[in-house]
Amino acid sequence: MSQNNIQPGRVLVVGAGITGLSAAWMLCRAGFEVTVREGGPEPGGLLAPIDFRGIPCDRGSHRIHPAAHPLLLELTQSADWHQRPRRGKLVLSGRHMAYPLQIGDFLRGLGPKTAAHMAANFLVRPGARRGLKQWEADRADVEEDIGFEAFVTARVGRRAYQQFYAPYVEKVWGMHPSEISQTVAKARVSTASPISTLKKALQPGDGTDASFFYPSGGMAELVDFFTTGLLTAGVDIEYDSPVEAGDLAQWDGPVLYSGHLSHIAPGHGLEHRGLFILHIALPKGSVGDTDTFYLPEARFDFGRVSQPAQFSGELSDPEFDILCAEIPQGRHSIDTDFTMDRERIQSQLVAAGIIGPHVPLHDVVQTFCPRVYPIYARGWLRRWRAALQAATQAGVLPIGRQGLFLHCNIDQCVHIADEAVRHLVSGRTASEWAHVAERFLALRVRD
Repeated sequence: MSQNNIQPGRVLVVGAGITGLSAAWMLCRAGFEVTVREGGPEPGGLLAPIDFRGIPCDRGSHRIHPAAHPLLLELTQSADWHQRPRRGKLVLSGRHMAYPLQIGDFLRGLGPKTAAHMAANFLVRPGARRGLKQWEADRADVEEDIGFEAFVTARVGRRAYQQFYAPYVEKVWGMHPSEISQTVAKARVSTASPISTLKKALQPGDGTDASFFYPSGGMAELVDFFTTGLLTAGVDIEYDSPVEAGDLAQWDGPVLYSGHLSHIAPGHGLEHRGLFILHIALPKGSVGDTDTFYLPEARFDFGRVSQPAQFSGELSDPEFDILCAEIPQGRHSIDTDFTMDRERIQSQLVAAGIIGPHVPLHDVVQTFCPRVYPIYARGWLRRWRAALQAATQAGVLPIGRQGLFLHCNIDQCVHIADEAVRHLVSGRTASEWAHVAERFLALRVRD
């Protein structure tokens, strides 16, 4: 690619996932001329649909929560949004518990013995002996990263750590929790005091976790919304046009980069684990009305199993129930083919109580999504800062999930794109963006 391909004064947006598309949309509204370049053959990124039996299925269980940043819904008001009730189930120790968790259901699901053990472990955790606030103050500096295992054990006790949190880390990253940064725990473990945590759990909810928003045609509808709008506005979207680090130095004008940070700032050890997606067809009536099953235990390959038809009726098949099973890469090789062992898939679905013991699998199709989960190994923040500095010094503004090495939600990607556009409109530099971008590390993933 040469400099002649970019008109002076135009903004280049690299990547046509939800971050790049929404950034290009907002740049157009702000009066910029925009070119979008996408390395693959189609738009959407992790929101690009997977065609299964003629249904545009998502790459996992995607949804927009009522507590999400409102910008996405504001930008896409003309999309066919529906508010749906949440019917999730947490599968633990052979029991199904309502998810989001309800304290009574959760305690009953654990059983009295396990609940008592966890309570006892919570009271004798390391943080309790010196006061949780003092413990947090001692460990506030991430440069003294004590790791996921020590951080979580200090807050919830050994029993809860072993039952809930350690299996999650090993399933997603295939690494021992002591190798993973405490920053992962900070995003997922409440640091409130035991009393305030209990009070909150016992109080009636405000209903914000009881529903979610979803486009009738699946998340592919959002991709179509933005691409159609951009093409109507005269924006060039160039596919099969990968952008390398050396190319960016030749371009005159701002660049918003939603590709992988490690591509434009290599050598900093920022790596990912991928995700296997299995779409499975079962005889009609094999599964109930649960929208998503959550399976944290190590005995299951799956992390989540969802039903597209429970997100939108337009995603249902007239003959079959469709499941979307997500298998984090963890210790699996990227060339693992789970479709070659249908008996294993079936037996795990039965053991989880998702289907009955004699339900056949009519069809199974696998898709591998690379680079889904950033590997937040201990000390990653220093490497991330160095990579971001290298990118911004080259005049590039990394944005979004991949550009900023984040694990975040769809609405948060759109919020980041908006902040980057505002940054350009205000005339601030790419180097200044590095300081702004660090705020996004505080984003918490909602499930």
